[in-house]
Amino acid sequence: MELNLCWWNMGLSPPIRSSKKIDIEDIGLAKQYLGRMIEKRTLDIVALCEISKKENLDFKQLACELNMEYVDLSGRIGRIFIDISIMYNMNKLVFISSKFLTKLQPDNRTIRVGVSVLFKEIENQKMITLFLSHWPSVLSADAKTRHIAAQELRNSIDKLFENQGKDTQIICMGDYNTEPYSDVMINTLYATRDYHIIKKKRELLFNPFWYLLSDKKTNNLGTYYYNSASMSRWYVFDQMIFSSSFLYGKKDCFKLDLEQIDFYRILNDDNHCLDDVFFKKFDHYPIFCRISHER
Repeated sequence: MELNLCWWNMGLSPPIRSSKKIDIEDIGLAKQYLGRMIEKRTLDIVALCEISKKENLDFKQLACELNMEYVDLSGRIGRIFIDISIMYNMNKLVFISSKFLTKLQPDNRTIRVGVSVLFKEIENQKMITLFLSHWPSVLSADAKTRHIAAQELRNSIDKLFENQGKDTQIICMGDYNTEPYSDVMINTLYATRDYHIIKKKRELLFNPFWYLLSDKKTNNLGTYYYNSASMSRWYVFDQMIFSSSFLYGKKDCFKLDLEQIDFYRILNDDNHCLDDVFFKKFDHYPIFCRISHER
């Protein structure tokens, strides 16, 4: 049994108050690319970001065409907008529940942490918890805000470890607006790149998306592209992070296939654009992984 996962910040409806109308052509283009990716990569779970209730009908229609289920996870808590939705393969998975994760500060500011989603995989009856996040950008918030978001996410993960044990299956996916090596990812979320140390320290999380920081060539890769950058155009803001059970869990746990960690590449080593249409419309690039279960 295999499950193929995708995270994509589509950039259609950023989580801010705006009277700007969504471009119908942009929605159509996003649907077109998403449909192709789902069919080509046989995706089973697709988490989408910067998408709102305004686009619900369009993506529900796409899900129906692809024999998938669409769940709108967007909403508003106080002044905070949650901008996440998910599509999943209903022949392999049962959607159990979802919950907004926010943190109310003493000054009455609410910080957006993410959405927790619980699935049951049908064939093996395994429970998988997803934490889907879109943390504030460097333009709208400081590092302290992302630290608070990371701490609250870590608290939710710790509760699952405490209640269900170290073999609980947890995947964090998101646009964290911070790099894998940042202090909040390492020292607050406790996400490491070290595959082997996790065997002894099972409550650490594994972040394989360090691999997008360098390819030993021209390093023309990442998940977010900023053309006007003064020093570096590429950032690895979009990441998938896994609990240790996907590496060292018992036999009945899903395991992460390291060979299937991937991203939608837009520029080659020589800086030639591989897809002009996508490059001009989208600044975040989808990321992918595969988990598998053997009886």
